[in-house]
Amino acid sequence: MARVIAAVGLLLLVRATPAPAAPPRKPAVAPVPYFVKTAASLAELEKTLAGQGAHGADLVKAVGPMAVEVVWKHEEENQQNGVESHDGRDHVFFVTDGKAVFTLGGEAIEPKEVSPGEWRAPRSKGSQVVEVKKGDLVFIPHGTVHSRTTKGSRFTMLQLSFWPGGAPAPTAKP
Repeated sequence: MARVIAAVGLLLLVRATPAPAAPPRKPAVAPVPYFVKTAASLAELEKTLAGQGAHGADLVKAVGPMAVEVVWKHEEENQQNGVESHDGRDHVFFVTDGKAVFTLGGEAIEPKEVSPGEWRAPRSKGSQVVEVKKGDLVFIPHGTVHSRTTKGSRFTMLQLSFWPGGAPAPTAKP
C-alpha cells in the first residue's frame, strides 16, 4: 500500500511540475536584404536586353532560403527548340511588351531529364497554342509542358519562378 501511495504521490508531483516553457515566438528575420530598383536603373538595365535572341537579367535570384527568382527577359526572333517542364518550379510570366506564342499543357514526347527535375523533349501532344501580348499574365505550374516562340515579333516579360518545396541547392558549375 505504501508503494501505491508513493507512486501516486510521485505521479502527482510530476503532473504538478510545469513543462518547460517554449521560447517566446519572435517575428521572422528576412533571409536576404531588401532592395529597390529605381526606374532609372531599370531603364539602364533594359538597354542590355535589346537585340535578336533571348536575353535576361536576374532581379531576384533564388539563393539559399529564397524560393523565388525574378528575371526580366527580352526575346526577339527567338525560337525555343522543343518543350520543357519542371518537377519543382512554377512560373508566372507578366508580359510587359510585345507578343509571343506559347505551347502549353499536353504530354512531352520522349522527354529527357537534362538536370535534376528539368525535362526537355523535342515535341508534345495534346498541347494548346496561345498567343499572349502586353498586359497578359501566364501561370505555369510545375509539371506543365511549355515552350514559347517570338519568331516575327519582340517580347518582354517579367518572369517569376517559385519552388513550392524550397529552392534547390546550388550546383557546382563544371
